[in-house]
Amino acid sequence: KYLLGSEISSSKGIVPIDDGSGLADAKYDDGTEYAAPLRSFIDPVWSEWGHEDGQYETLIPPSEIDYSIRNRLPWEQTSSAPSQEGDDAPNPAAENKCSDILVFMPQMFARNGHGSQLNSYLLAAMVSTFLGKAMVVLEAPLKYTKYPNGSQFGCPIDAFKNPEEFLNFKGNDHSELEMKEDFPGGIMRLISHPEWLSRGCKIPKCEETFDYMSWDAIRKGQSRYYTKGRPPRAISCMGETGEVKVTVVGGEELRQFFNLQYKKRMLQRSGYYARQQAHDWAVRLGATDYQAMVFSKLTKETEIWDYVSALIARSGLVTFRPWIVRDVKAFIQGSDLPLDKPHDAIHVRRGDKLAFDARDEVVTYWHSQGYERQNAFPLNYIPFTHYLRLWGSECASDWDEQKKAEARTIYLATDDPETVKKEIEKLPKGQNGTTIIGGCARVKFVFSPQAQQVSYHINDGGVRIDCVERYQRNIHSIADLMILTKSNTFVGEFNSNWGRIVRIFRMQLNDMYVLPDHSFSLKKLFGLGEKEEGHPRETHPVLIHDTRIAFAEDKAVPPPGW
Repeated sequence: KYLLGSEISSSKGIVPIDDGSGLADAKYDDGTEYAAPLRSFIDPVWSEWGHEDGQYETLIPPSEIDYSIRNRLPWEQTSSAPSQEGDDAPNPAAENKCSDILVFMPQMFARNGHGSQLNSYLLAAMVSTFLGKAMVVLEAPLKYTKYPNGSQFGCPIDAFKNPEEFLNFKGNDHSELEMKEDFPGGIMRLISHPEWLSRGCKIPKCEETFDYMSWDAIRKGQSRYYTKGRPPRAISCMGETGEVKVTVVGGEELRQFFNLQYKKRMLQRSGYYARQQAHDWAVRLGATDYQAMVFSKLTKETEIWDYVSALIARSGLVTFRPWIVRDVKAFIQGSDLPLDKPHDAIHVRRGDKLAFDARDEVVTYWHSQGYERQNAFPLNYIPFTHYLRLWGSECASDWDEQKKAEARTIYLATDDPETVKKEIEKLPKGQNGTTIIGGCARVKFVFSPQAQQVSYHINDGGVRIDCVERYQRNIHSIADLMILTKSNTFVGEFNSNWGRIVRIFRMQLNDMYVLPDHSFSLKKLFGLGEKEEGHPRETHPVLIHDTRIAFAEDKAVPPPGW
C-alpha cells in the first residue's frame, strides 16, 4: 500500500482489504486503485537468501536497501578516464577524498531522546553530502561525558571486560564493574557509521596538537558565524595524507546553519549550476545517475525532501550494532506480534509532549468537541478513539463473511500503556479476544512485552541511572521504532521527533517513475499521437507506505533530520 507524496488524515483515502490473496486493494488520493503487497515485519524476499539477523539490522526491509552504493561513489573509482598514453588517469576524487571533512560531535544532544539524536545524525549526513564533505563522528572520551559507562544508550553485556562477572553481579550500579576501554561510546554504541559516508577518513590530529576539547572549543565558537549569516568556520591543518580542511559542528550548530543557510540552497533548482549541485548531492547520498537526474529536476519542496528521505532510507544509513541487533531480535521475538503476517501500528505519544509540543493540538481537539475553557477539558490528552477514526470504513453487507475475516493485528507503541489499555477496554468486543473498530472491523491490539516494566523514555531518571536499565530502555525503544517503520499501516503524528523518524523510513523511491518529456515536437503542437495518461505510480517520484496522521494534519512536515 502506498500513498503518493502526502499522507491521509481522515478515513477517506486508503482502505486496504485483505482478501486472502496477499494483496491489498489500495487507493490513491484521487481514488485510483491498485494492488500492492501487504507488509509483514519479516521480509520474505530477504528470508530466501539473507541471514536472519539482517531482519533486525535496519528500519526498513533489508531487501529494499541498496548495498551497491559504495561502488558508484566517485572517490571509490580507481581511475577517472584513460589518458592520452592509454593508461588510466589518476582519480582526483579518490586522491582528495579526505581533504575536506565535516566533524560531527553528537554529545551535545546526548540528553535528548532517540528521535532527536537520530534526526540530528541524519541532518549531519544531509549537510555533509550536500557540501561534498566526508563525515566523521567524534564522540566524547569517557572523562568528558556525563555517563559513567560512556554512552547515553546504556551498556550491553559486550561492554564489560568480564562477562561472567557481569552475569553474577548482584548490585544496583553496573558502573562498578570494569568495562572495555575500546568499546564504542555515545551514539556509536547504537549505530554503525557507514564507510561510504566517512570515506574511510579519520579525524586529523593537526600535528598532534588537537584533542577533543580543542575541537569542542571550535564547535562552540560557531555561534559567532551563524548569528551573522556567515558559513561555519573551517580550519586547515596537516593530516595523514596532506592538508585537510575541517568543519566542526554539534547538533545545535548544525540546525542553525541548516535553517539559516543550507536549506534554501538545497531547494534551489534555477540554473544549470543549481541543478548540477542537486544531481551531485543525490549521487553522494547513493542515487544512481538516473535517480540523481530525477532529483535535480524536482522543484516542489515536499517532493525534494521526500526524495531525500527515500534516499536516506534505502542507503542503510541507520544500521544498528551487532549487540543491538541481537537484543532487539530477542525482544521482538518475545512479543505477541506475528512476524510473518501483516501488522498495523499506532504511536500514541503523551508524557512530556502534552505540556509542550502537543499542547496546542490537545486544546484544538477539545475546542472542536465543544469545550471552551481549558480547565473544563475532560482529559489533558487526545483520546485513543481519535486515532482509531482513521480506520473507519463501510461495513461488509454480509455480516457472516465479515465475522469470518481474519482479525487485523495493531501494535501499540506508547508511553502511557495503562491509560490506553483502559480506553481499549471500553470499546466493543468481538470473538476470540478481539476489539471492534470502525463499526465492524475486528482487530487484536498488541503491546510491547515490557510496556509496564520498563520506562519508555531513555533519559527518565537522569544521567546517573544504572547503565543496564538504560540499555533495556534503549532496546525497548528501538524495537518499537522498528515495528512502527515496518508496519503495513502507521497511524501517528509528526509533532515528535519519533514520528518524523518513522515517516522518513516509510519512504521509498518509485522505480516506475518516468521523467516527463518536455521536448518540442510538431505532433505535440497539434495534439497528435498523444499517449493516454500513464499509471498513477509513473507520475510520482516517491511512494509513502500507508501513513495516517492522527492530528495536526494541517501543519507542514519538516525536512528530514529536523
